[in-house]
Amino acid sequence: MKKLKELNLEFPRIGMRIIKSAIAVLLCFVVDYYRNGAGIVFYSQLSALWCMQATRESTIKNAKQRMIGTFIGTFYGFLYIVIKHIFLPKVISYDYVGSVLISGMIVLVIYTSVLIKKKQASYFSCVVFLSIVVNHIGDSNPYLFACNRFLDTVIGIAIGVLVNIWGC
Repeated sequence: MKKLKELNLEFPRIGMRIIKSAIAVLLCFVVDYYRNGAGIVFYSQLSALWCMQATRESTIKNAKQRMIGTFIGTFYGFLYIVIKHIFLPKVISYDYVGSVLISGMIVLVIYTSVLIKKKQASYFSCVVFLSIVVNHIGDSNPYLFACNRFLDTVIGIAIGVLVNIWGC
């Protein structure tokens, strides 16, 4: 113990941004509880944490960026699900065709954010798109997952913005 004092270590205090992040994560758990497991709380929590910024302006900016990206990714995720269920069941080597189609659709996902002059949202668009078409395409109802993925993100954004602005 004496050696630690000799080192003169000082730890920074836990700031409000850290506290607000923990509160936002907890509130996401609470909302998830009342949704009876309909969504995946992880996505809400990530969105809430993304919105935790030092200023109200940056909070709102990040929330808009995340929302736009989520909308674009969900849109193209739905489109892929429709294409897969209507056209690809007849394809013999789906893995190859599906991989090429998903990779090609990434171009559309990113290009859409460029077209609407929201390039900074392209990363989130890709994350949402890939979470739908790669991780959850085999779900019994991928359409439901896509809707819940969108809703989870909206919930997280709302909680993150409210907690961060309330606590500023």
